[in-house]
Amino acid sequence: MRYPALIASATAALLLTGASTASASEIGRDIRDIRRDRADIHHDYNKLREERSERNHDLKRELRAIEHGNFRAAEQWDARRRQEQHDVNAIKRDLRRDQIDLARDRADLHRDLRHY
Repeated sequence: MRYPALIASATAALLLTGASTASASEIGRDIRDIRRDRADIHHDYNKLREERSERNHDLKRELRAIEHGNFRAAEQWDARRRQEQHDVNAIKRDLRRDQIDLARDRADLHRDLRHY
């Protein structure tokens, strides 16, 4: 059984056994947070791949402009590549923040299940 399905079935079992609504709602909230964080991470990976592709394209265009002696165009492509690198770094920071949130949510879920 997959991990989220296992957690969902454990939550359902807790609800059926007459568990207090406060702890059951905390467990449900933790599960929703985990799903949301995993979706955010997946979205960030896709965005990161696209931004890296654009950055690499700009680098190739910059090098091509230098090879052809077009230094003004090379400067423009360099500025664009730097902006793309800035975007890549921002997405990496966001991705790391989402991974930390996911780890915290998983720890909260385990703690809630253990103390239930």
